Amino acid sequence: MDMPVNLWKPEYLLDIDIIDEQHKSFFDLCLNSAMLCEAARTKPIQLHDLIHVIFNMRAYAFKHFYTEETLLLKYGYPRIYGHASLHDIFLRTLQEFTAELHEHLAKAQTAGPEAFLANATRVNDDLTNWWGEHILTADQDYARHIRERKGQKT
Repeated sequence: MDMPVNLWKPEYLLDIDIIDEQHKSFFDLCLNSAMLCEAARTKPIQLHDLIHVIFNMRAYAFKHFYTEETLLLKYGYPRIYGHASLHDIFLRTLQEFTAELHEHLAKAQTAGPEAFLANATRVNDDLTNWWGEHILTADQDYARHIRERKGQKT
């Protein structure tokens, strides 16, 4: 299977530098995870390396959501509470994914790493898809609001 060089797409740009850079970094984490999963299918890898990437995604999500929500407050985004609730749902889902991965890792001692890798691949795909969809819908909405507010201040 050929891995994409980049999961980032130009249509994800919001024209808000800090947010765009954080989004790109998150997709880089997703790509690293996908590459580790793919490599593990053909050669042994340390599963803790994959867990490390997933935990980095979790930490990065907290950082990004804080940055984004602070920006939404600054510009008086009227749907901030709904947007923040989307972030909360994502974090709960990520917590569930992390628990599933932990459970699969524990079983890998007896069942082998295949089930863990299948689950990790699914988690990574789900995370990547969520981010893409979220950026193209909810984030584009607040980006329009911010651009309008910035235009009023000139």
